[in-house]
Amino acid sequence: MTKKKPTSRSTAATAERLCATAAEAMLDKKAQHVMSLDLSQIDGAIATCFVLCNADSTTQVEAIADNVEEQVRKTLGEKPLRREGFENAIWIILDYVDVMVHIFQTEARSFYRLESLWADAELRRYDEKPPAEVKEDAPAKAPAKAKAKAPAKKAPAKKAAAPKAPAAKKPAAAKATKPAAKKATAAAKKATAAAKKTTPATKKAAAAKIKKS
Repeated sequence: MTKKKPTSRSTAATAERLCATAAEAMLDKKAQHVMSLDLSQIDGAIATCFVLCNADSTTQVEAIADNVEEQVRKTLGEKPLRREGFENAIWIILDYVDVMVHIFQTEARSFYRLESLWADAELRRYDEKPPAEVKEDAPAKAPAKAKAKAPAKKAPAKKAAAPKAPAAKKPAAAKATKPAAKKATAAAKKATAAAKKTTPATKKAAAAKIKKS
């Protein structure tokens, strides 16, 4: 492609403002992959700039297009020369002569690939946040001093328990009953001896009774 003559500064500035306003309106409605293609240096381009985005549903595509149209009218007082694609909301075009706004349903954008068709155009992304700036002038904070810890107090040693006195032994009950047991044993022996002595006499008396009968 051959290069086009550069446009006037006023036209370029107006186109840039319109692109920025359209991109901001797209982002307000959660559009995806918002970008612009600068076609000002490309011969045969049908506009100075394209602004593109996509959304997953046709309902969201239509909502984005309505918001772009409203915000451009409020901010810049511009209305699109033509509006196309509202019937099915798969690919809506808002034509502002120098700037053309393209709002795709996600699958349609992947199919038509305008970024590849205009690969020579300078591309600018609006949905990527710049990295946070590091302030070099700020003095570095001194590391906090570690506080000295007080030595831990040792717990006092426990006193040894005093030895317990041995418990007094109770006298066994058996010792108290020994004399009585001895007496009973002696009486039993005497009775046994008496029984043995009377046994012969008893036998004789029994024999005598038998004889008499």
